[in-house]
Amino acid sequence: MLKANDPIRNFVLIAIPAYNEEATIEKVVLRVRASLPEFDLLIVNDGSRDATGMILNRLGVTTATHLCNLGYGRAIQTAIKYALEFEYDLLITLDADGQHQPEQVGDLYRESIDADWDLLIGSRYVQTRTYTNSPLGRRIGMQLFSGMVKLITGRRIYDTTSGLKIIKRRVFDLLLHWHFVDFHAEAIVYLLRLGYQVGESPISVAERAHGQSMYSALSHLKYPLKTFLLVILGMVEAEITRRRSKQ
Repeated sequence: MLKANDPIRNFVLIAIPAYNEEATIEKVVLRVRASLPEFDLLIVNDGSRDATGMILNRLGVTTATHLCNLGYGRAIQTAIKYALEFEYDLLITLDADGQHQPEQVGDLYRESIDADWDLLIGSRYVQTRTYTNSPLGRRIGMQLFSGMVKLITGRRIYDTTSGLKIIKRRVFDLLLHWHFVDFHAEAIVYLLRLGYQVGESPISVAERAHGQSMYSALSHLKYPLKTFLLVILGMVEAEITRRRSKQ
């Protein structure tokens, strides 16, 4: 269900997927509004079971609500559908847990425009090109994901799991053709294999103060396997898309 507040829009949309983020969502919304008042804001409430929806309603923020939890990939695709419907030229995604710094988005936006990236990733690792400050499990995972993308596409992407992304309108339709699960490595592979330009720009992130990271002990085994399978599917889907475009 979409609730639009203001008919006067800019051509840039910031979208924040949120699932059970009652502890952080208000602060994130207020920081985005203060730092980026020239951009429109959409929250995708992905079936939250806590007070997230009530907080968003009180703040009067435009919200797309999933009646149940559909997952991160579907939340991003909902934001893309909204951006297409209302003719935005550019979509910026942020996480709802407060780790991203909205104050850094302006510089990424300008770089995206100047370099004409189809997808620009706010990267925690591109500047140092090392994962030494990350926990061991995450370090191994990030090296593995980055290596897989390099092997399949020939392009090294250092931060394949960042939720801070700037997406150009010319790839909106492509990113709706297939159900992306994580919208991370598999989406990167998909676009690179189709010949689109994917870049990284350095950002810093705050430590998680609330909620639970996706990197649990069990996920150190499950998540790399899932990501490997999704990356292969992304490569296959890119080939299918390329063949369809030639018909």
